[in-house]
Amino acid sequence: MNRYKNTNSSSRYCKFTIWALLCLCLANAAIAGRTSVQAGDMRLMFETLQDGMRVLRLFDNNTGRELLSPNTSSIFSLELRHVKTRENVILVSDSGWRHIDISEVDASGRRILNFQNPADDRLTDISVKVKLLTEVDESALIWDLQVTNNSEQWSLWRIIFPQVSVKYLGEGSKVFLPQTAGIELSDLWDMAERNGGTYPSGWTCMQYMAAYDTAGKTGLYVGMHDPFGSTKDIFALGLPKQRAVAFRFEHPVPEMGKAGIDFELPGQAKWQLLRGDWFDAAKIYRKWVSREAKWWPRLGPDGRTDTPKWMRELPVWVMTGGAASDCVRRVESFAEKVKVPSGFHWYNWHHIPFDNDYPHYFPPKDGFAEGVAELKQANVYPMPYINGRLWDTRDKEAEDWRFTKVALPAATKDEKGNPYTESYGSKEADGNNVKLAAMCPSTKLWQNRVNEIVLRLFNEYGVSGVYIDQIAAAKPRLCFDVSHAHPLGGGHWWTEGYWQMLDTIRAAKPAECMLTTECNAEPYIKWFDGYLTWHWQEQNMVPAFSAVYGGAIQMFGRAYRGGPSRDLANRMKAGQQLVFGEQIGWFGPEIVERPESGQFLCDCIELRWKLRKYFYAGQMARPPKLIGEIPKVTADWQWRGEWPITIDAVMAGTWRLSKEKKVVLLFANVSDKTVSAHVEFDADEYGLSGTGLQATRVTPSGSQEKFDIDAAGKTAVEFLPRSVFAWELTSQK
Repeated sequence: MNRYKNTNSSSRYCKFTIWALLCLCLANAAIAGRTSVQAGDMRLMFETLQDGMRVLRLFDNNTGRELLSPNTSSIFSLELRHVKTRENVILVSDSGWRHIDISEVDASGRRILNFQNPADDRLTDISVKVKLLTEVDESALIWDLQVTNNSEQWSLWRIIFPQVSVKYLGEGSKVFLPQTAGIELSDLWDMAERNGGTYPSGWTCMQYMAAYDTAGKTGLYVGMHDPFGSTKDIFALGLPKQRAVAFRFEHPVPEMGKAGIDFELPGQAKWQLLRGDWFDAAKIYRKWVSREAKWWPRLGPDGRTDTPKWMRELPVWVMTGGAASDCVRRVESFAEKVKVPSGFHWYNWHHIPFDNDYPHYFPPKDGFAEGVAELKQANVYPMPYINGRLWDTRDKEAEDWRFTKVALPAATKDEKGNPYTESYGSKEADGNNVKLAAMCPSTKLWQNRVNEIVLRLFNEYGVSGVYIDQIAAAKPRLCFDVSHAHPLGGGHWWTEGYWQMLDTIRAAKPAECMLTTECNAEPYIKWFDGYLTWHWQEQNMVPAFSAVYGGAIQMFGRAYRGGPSRDLANRMKAGQQLVFGEQIGWFGPEIVERPESGQFLCDCIELRWKLRKYFYAGQMARPPKLIGEIPKVTADWQWRGEWPITIDAVMAGTWRLSKEKKVVLLFANVSDKTVSAHVEFDADEYGLSGTGLQATRVTPSGSQEKFDIDAAGKTAVEFLPRSVFAWELTSQK
């Protein structure tokens, strides 16, 4: 009996053990295809599928929040093209692979995701490695990607990487996009829209995006840290069915169309947990660009010493044009009115029509050289316009004079060998649209031509600066001319071509002269002294570009237009320029005589002049918060036809001279009513320590009043109508 009982008990125990092991195996099988990666407070989970791999979760451990949309994007997407048939095929990370694996962490702390042997037998010579590194202190993931292409039939065409879909993060959540100065969108989660464009350009000026909740407790920074500024398309796509936003970076491949060409990501991609808002995202990006970007300039105690001091200090720009007899006296009158050094952007100084017969600018209109000399005597710095990209295809009235004979070989070409052309509304003598060819910046012909024009203006006519239009505005062209010294299509040859051109010009120009260009694509900052930010005309703008590049380049100018609410729009633009750190203006010289906005503009100009060092030797700090009932104002900014813009009636900004331990808070009330509010800021974040702060109230008239502020940084303030002033803060000793 005992033997029988023992045998039965043992049998039951074995059955239980087998059952437990089976359950454990099933449980393990359920998670066997998942790999978790921890980076500080961020946790990433991969899921290995039957024929691919995807990101399953992206989790904020500190807040307990999931960041990832349930329907995730592929880790990467490859577009391939057959070199003969031109058939396109797409390969994605989550399907279509016979072999996939994730390596263990290596000695450098990286994991490698391997994708090999595609199920499509035509593509068996294609493989992908995705490298992943964790940054624990920053709760960040650093991504790299390499594609090996040993195929003799297929070329890599476009690579989409990185891409990630972020779910709605709660009431008031926002998306930051690098458009113009930077914009915040709160409705993209619910709209099937695609926002973004080709980088580098004036409308897609930096390489990062972000999503964050309104409390600043959680969010995600997604950046492409490419130190060469390679051509890429940067988009945020609203996914209303998922209530999510997808961030994606698309890279046209260098030597696109050629078989057997590999691809390596230019730089690295970064995902980082974001505790804050657009300003905190800008701080992440500035930290990277200031260390690694090829375009970051050398900064000293007084900012950029390669930029003339007069340009660093300049508070205002006026813009008009024509012969000297049409504009010089008007500009001098403006300078007499504002009583500060002024820049003059001189259009139509040349004998050819605007946007026509480029690049044959000389000879100038009568009196140009004399007008330049007279303006400089009046404390005005003249800067004539030229175009840095275009050659008219009929460049002598309606005649093809030198385009085909000289310029055509150096023009950008599409895949069929045709030159890319553009039209801007100008007309030829026969009434047809002027067609302007986009020239290839890598060609010596175009580099030499722009160099010749610029140096002639400096050396023969004595101008203070030259504005080279479109370089930081227009997107790169994917040029397929095999005779040019650059890879076909994508890559960073476009930016490097301009770098070479501008290196030559800067080495030869007089030291007291400067260069500017249109808009604010970042990869040209080191080679220009100023960016014409005339296109900063969007709703929901934030000064992210200023936060990243304040002190590295001078930003100047908005387009001041007409319309029934013109004077309010003028005040809104000037007030915003002041707190964003721009040099005021880019308006006609008579604008300061307008009774409803002229004095306000003069006040902005004068206050900026008094505080000028902050904008060339300092850096933007976090703007203070205004607590209270801040009314909104709306005006037609006339950007593209009717263009209503709504902003807070009172705006504020902060600039900091960290080595001097000084901070200035700027305030502008653009409305016709007095506004009361509390000003709130973090003195510790500004580097001001101690039990209290000493403030000096600075006004355009020059009056100064000293008073104390509690270190908590919360003070009641009354903002008078149409007024600007500043507080200059230091720690009490």
